[in-house]
Amino acid sequence: MVSGMLAVAFGASLGFLPGYFVADVQDDLGISRTQVGLLVSLHFGFTGLGSVLGARITEWVGVRASVVADQLMVAVAAWGSALFDSYPALLAAAIFAGFGYSLSTASTNKAVADVVPAHRLAVALSAKTAGVPIMALVASAIVPWASERWSWNATVMATGTLALLSAAVAVFALPDREASGQSVVRSEAAASARQSRLQRDENLIPPGFWWFSIAAFFLVGSSQPLFSWIVRYLDESVGLSKTTAGGIASVAAGIGAATMVLGAIYADRIGPTRRVPFIISLTLTMAISIAVIPLGFALDIAVVAAAAVGVIAGIGTQLVAVGSMHAAVVDRAPHAVQRATGITMTGYYLGALAGPVSFGALVDWLDTYTWAWLAMAAASALGAAAFVRANRVGDVVP
Repeated sequence: MVSGMLAVAFGASLGFLPGYFVADVQDDLGISRTQVGLLVSLHFGFTGLGSVLGARITEWVGVRASVVADQLMVAVAAWGSALFDSYPALLAAAIFAGFGYSLSTASTNKAVADVVPAHRLAVALSAKTAGVPIMALVASAIVPWASERWSWNATVMATGTLALLSAAVAVFALPDREASGQSVVRSEAAASARQSRLQRDENLIPPGFWWFSIAAFFLVGSSQPLFSWIVRYLDESVGLSKTTAGGIASVAAGIGAATMVLGAIYADRIGPTRRVPFIISLTLTMAISIAVIPLGFALDIAVVAAAAVGVIAGIGTQLVAVGSMHAAVVDRAPHAVQRATGITMTGYYLGALAGPVSFGALVDWLDTYTWAWLAMAAASALGAAAFVRANRVGDVVP
């Protein structure tokens, strides 16, 4: 479990860091908010574009090899972008590490699903996924301060070094189930058997399963700015220092990580049949929370309090919804977990592509954060509506 948490944490890390050193990288490279948002968007967008292929690669080479490959890709991308010290290098790193993250997502879901009983599935998947908010907690507390004191390059290189250590942990800690690549190479008979199994898995995906992908698109697309833009918003619009803004983001991520596990316990308690309705309620709550963030400016009162309450509630409900969504995917396609994960995560990460760059572009265009936050709140509501439709997909055994 620890290795899985490390894998998803460092796999996602280069998609989060620009949101924490945004002011310094803007000053250093002379780039706009839209360009910073594009770094985050390309990272998660290429994770989404690679999700189905990443699932197939995981089926071929196995869990351990997939995770190790991803962590090595993060290390190469991090050190390369820091040393070249240019915007094109950051773009290339975002794309390269983003595709690598698709390997860790599919492989760690499979590893957990193989060993955890159904009644503990949401807790186990949420605990694994909690690696991301824990990483965000640490990064948001340290990176704004460290990048201002030293440079954004130093924080990226440190991340790459830690990813190498995570790769070493994965070598010794993770299982290597269903690593069929060698047999595929060695015999045509094995290749034919594998193709039959993949075709069977295709048939086990329930009709209409793409609704989970659509719902995930809006869920993540609307909420990703909570991670990638909140520090800059608190710094630039609210007037807090970078360190204080990072501290608020860190507290929100910490509370979110704890809420994620507690919410998963509840999601397991209510069982598979009520899991998606629970996600619907969470997504609606998230929409309200995001709308609260700029409320202080609209009402000319308690600006910092409104932003803090909105981001803490928004991140908490988003993380519980995401953890429960992973369990719901397994509920609805239990015999094709990797393929179902690939389908869902395609929408998930395409949402992560759309959200940050759209948010930055809206702020650049309108010269205000208020309408950007309200647009994200509306997208969250669309996510809830898509989950209502997804709740009709597949047969769930209570």
